[in-house]
Amino acid sequence: MTFQRKIKENALLSLKNNWGKAIGILLFQAGVSAFFLLLEQLLCMILELTSPESPAMVFSLRGRIFEVNSSLAIVTATSALICFAVVSPLRFGAKQWYWELVSGGKPVLHTLFAYFYDWKTLFRVVFLRIMIGIRLIGWGVLCALPVAGVAAGIWLVGNSFQTGTELFMLGMLWILLVLIAFFMAVLWYFITLRYFLAEYIFIAEPGAGLHSILRRSVQAMKGGKRILFSLQLSMLGWWLLSVLVVPVIFTAPYYQASMAIFAKVRQEQYRRNTAEK
Repeated sequence: MTFQRKIKENALLSLKNNWGKAIGILLFQAGVSAFFLLLEQLLCMILELTSPESPAMVFSLRGRIFEVNSSLAIVTATSALICFAVVSPLRFGAKQWYWELVSGGKPVLHTLFAYFYDWKTLFRVVFLRIMIGIRLIGWGVLCALPVAGVAAGIWLVGNSFQTGTELFMLGMLWILLVLIAFFMAVLWYFITLRYFLAEYIFIAEPGAGLHSILRRSVQAMKGGKRILFSLQLSMLGWWLLSVLVVPVIFTAPYYQASMAIFAKVRQEQYRRNTAEK
């Protein structure tokens, strides 16, 4: 039996008699995100009706004109920040629920709100997500550079191609661009798996320093990124089936429980390796 299969079987065993709670947590998180989205749209509609203003910025994209009003931009940015500040501790609360579940415990539903009880902990959760996000963006920029270079080359020389052979070469360049973009996207995702354990380390040791958590995540994931990538890839079929066959409300808890088990196993392996040294 492979390591991935063991993890997925244990995830199903952990979820036995807990599917209702897992689905409830998922629906509550989705409802909170939907609430902020609808609230933002409602406020924007009210502003447009009660106090219309001239656009602060106008730009064209493929023949379509887009207008940006300063007040609407402020509403959108404020809503996004508040949503991020609320969803982040909910995300950690859900992860802690799964962490306790796969550890053999019987977590209660209000574990979802565990990170709202203390302002210091709430701010640390938000800052950790920001720190991870900055690193993800940084790696994204680096991985996007080759794609941007090829795209710029196509744009510069594309207009000069006239003959059939030249147009064929242009088509090949576009195919090359798509392949490079796909490869760099996969590479970016693989690289950023180094931060996968950060949130779980925070859950296991809430008093640890944020920079220390990130460093330990990077160290613990050395040699583990390939295993995690393989595990996530093996669950791709379930996500595809969730479009038409298996509802996502079953796929998502299965995935979250599997990720929590992997994180727990990986942290224990890292502790043993560190102790041996």
